[in-house]
Amino acid sequence: MTESPRPDQGPSPQQFPPAPPAPVGHLPAAPPLSPHESVVPRRPVEVQISFWTWVASALLSFLAPVVLAGSRDEMARATREASPTLTAEQVDAGVSLVIAFTAVVAVVVAALYLLFAVKMRAGRNWARITLTVLTALGVLFLLTGPTWASVLSSLVSVAAVVLMFLPNANAYFQAQQRPAR
Repeated sequence: MTESPRPDQGPSPQQFPPAPPAPVGHLPAAPPLSPHESVVPRRPVEVQISFWTWVASALLSFLAPVVLAGSRDEMARATREASPTLTAEQVDAGVSLVIAFTAVVAVVVAALYLLFAVKMRAGRNWARITLTVLTALGVLFLLTGPTWASVLSSLVSVAAVVLMFLPNANAYFQAQQRPAR
């Protein structure tokens, strides 16, 4: 008499069918690359120069807190004249806060410019458009009261935008776009 397996033990090994042999070459070959995928366009000089111009623009954003720190006494004087009820400690704290806030904004702006510049150099059209919009906003910001640092930064950014839209750069960005599926 053969014993049947107990329900808590599961089936015996003899009840399973044998494993199939391991398939050899069971995956089909990858399809060939399309002409668009097989050609990696060279990055044009215009895009390279634009990238380094954006790096320079990012570094120029650090001028704003330096300029403010250099004019700290003038800012404190103007604040005391505008609000004579503030104490000297309050004025100093306010001026320090403005300089610190400007430094934080400069770091964020520089980091974003660098991120978008790296993506632009890789051929991402969205980054090119984002940098263009940021430049347009920067130029509009000049209307609120330009400083030599903001004018210099805007000029450098405008030069970088022009480089991004020259014919060789346009061809590069068009070649980098992924075909629709």
